[in-house]
Amino acid sequence: MRIDPWSSLLLAAVPASFFLLTGCAGGAHEPAEKYILVADNTKIPYWQTAVQGLHRAAAEMKVKSELQGSDNHDPQGEREAFRRAVAEKPSGILVSPTDAALLTPEIDAAIAQNIPVITIDSDAPDSKRLFFVGTDNYNTGLMGGKMAAKLLNGKGNVVFFTIKGQNNLTDRLHGYETAFADHTDMKTMQVIDMNGNSDIAFDSAKKMFESKTKVDAVICLEALS
Repeated sequence: MRIDPWSSLLLAAVPASFFLLTGCAGGAHEPAEKYILVADNTKIPYWQTAVQGLHRAAAEMKVKSELQGSDNHDPQGEREAFRRAVAEKPSGILVSPTDAALLTPEIDAAIAQNIPVITIDSDAPDSKRLFFVGTDNYNTGLMGGKMAAKLLNGKGNVVFFTIKGQNNLTDRLHGYETAFADHTDMKTMQVIDMNGNSDIAFDSAKKMFESKTKVDAVICLEALS
C-alpha cells in the first residue's frame, strides 16, 4: 500500500510559484537566471517526473533549470551536490533533504548568501529555508493506517519498508502507528530500512516470505520498495 497521491503534482507545480517569488518585480525574468533542484537518488522515476515539472516551468519563464544530486541513495552525496549548486550562485534552489541534519547548515549558508531555498517533499524544518511544499506526511500515514486497519478488519501483522532518518518517511510511519494504536490487534512486526535500495527491499521481502513468517500486510512508505 502506498499513500502519497499528491507529491509529484505538487513538485511539478512548485517551480512556477518559486520563480515568481524569487524573480524581479512584476514577474520579469532574465534568460541567465538558473534554478536548481537538488535531490537524492535522482535516477528513480519519482525525481525524473519532478524534474519534468521544473523544466516545463523554466521553459515558460524562459530561464534555465537543472537537476543535480546523487544517482543512488547517498545523503553525503546530496550534501556535496547542494554545495556545488550553491557555488554556481543560482537564482534559487529546490531541495528534498534526505538527511535534514546534514542539509540544515548548508541551507542556512545558502540563505546567508541571498540564494533562496525551498524544501520539497522532505523538509528541513529547523533550517532557514523560505518554506516547505509537499505532502502532509503525518496525516498521509494516519489515513493509510486507517485504511490498512479497515482492510484487515482491525487485526494483523504488518511490516514496513522505509528509509531510516528521512523526515517525511518518519512522519508517515508515525501516522500509521497512531492509527494502529486504536486497534490493539494491529501489530507492527518489523520496520525494515531498505536504505534507498530496491534490491534490499526485494531480498528482505523474499527472505521474509520464504521463512513462512505470518505477515498480513506489507506497507511501503516510499516509492522504491
